Amino acid sequence: MAAVRERSARNVDALAPERGLAYGPLPDQRYDLYRAGGDAGPGLLFFHGGQWQRGNAGLFAAWADVLVARGVTFVDGTTTQIPNARLPELIDQAVALVRHVRDNAADLGIAPGRLAVSGQSSGAHLAASALVRLANEGDLDGIACAFLFSGNYDLQPLMLSYRADYLQLSEAETAACSPLLSLEAPLPPALIACGGAETDEFQRQSHAFQAALAKLGPAELRVIPDANHFQVFGDLYQPDTPSWHFLEAHLGLSAASAAAE
Repeated sequence: MAAVRERSARNVDALAPERGLAYGPLPDQRYDLYRAGGDAGPGLLFFHGGQWQRGNAGLFAAWADVLVARGVTFVDGTTTQIPNARLPELIDQAVALVRHVRDNAADLGIAPGRLAVSGQSSGAHLAASALVRLANEGDLDGIACAFLFSGNYDLQPLMLSYRADYLQLSEAETAACSPLLSLEAPLPPALIACGGAETDEFQRQSHAFQAALAKLGPAELRVIPDANHFQVFGDLYQPDTPSWHFLEAHLGLSAASAAAE
C-alpha cells in the first residue's frame, strides 16, 4: 500500500491534474482530471477503494502516468463515504459520476464511446454497481468496457463479518447493493481481475462475478500471479500484460512499443 501511495503522490505532483471538479452538489462529489492532451481520445473513470469509509481522489492515482502516456485521459473519482452517507447513497453517487463523465466526455477530452469504467476493492464494487444499474435501465451508451479488480460483488458474506457493523444494510438492501445479485442485463465487455495472493474470498467473488457476466456477454477473468490486494496495480505499470491488451482492444489503443516505467 505504501508503494501505491508514493507512486500516486508523485503522479499528482508531476501531472498536475485539474483537481476537485464537481459532478454533484455535495462536497465529496468530486473528481480529478488527468488530461492526455491532443484530440479527444479514450478515457478511464476510476473509483478508489477504502472499504467505502476512507480514501480520496489522488490516493490511488498510481497508474495515471501510464494511462496518460498511452493517450488515455484518467478521471479519478470519489464519493461521500460511510458514516456520512449509507451505501445505497454511495451507489447513487457512483451512477451520477458515470453519467456525468459520459455526458460531458467532449469537454473532458474523451471521445464518444471510448470510456472505460474501472475500480479497485470497494471502488470495484461501486463501479460494478453503477454499471449494473445502467445496464438494467438500458443506459450504457458511450461506455466501451469495464475493468474491475479485487472487488466484492456479493455483499451477503460481508454482512456476516465485522463490516456489517458499519454497512448496516437490511436483507433487501444487501441484495439491491450487490451487483452479482441485481444483474439482469449484459454489461459492456468486462475484465474482472484479482491477485493470486489475495484471500480465497476475494478470488471467489471475482470468479463468481465473471461467471455471471459471461452468461450474458463478453467477460474475462484475470488472476494476476502472486499479487496481493494492493499489488494488482503492478499489472498496469507494464504495457505487455493481459490487462493492457484488454484496454487496447476495447479503447482503440495501439499496442505499446516500450515498457512503462
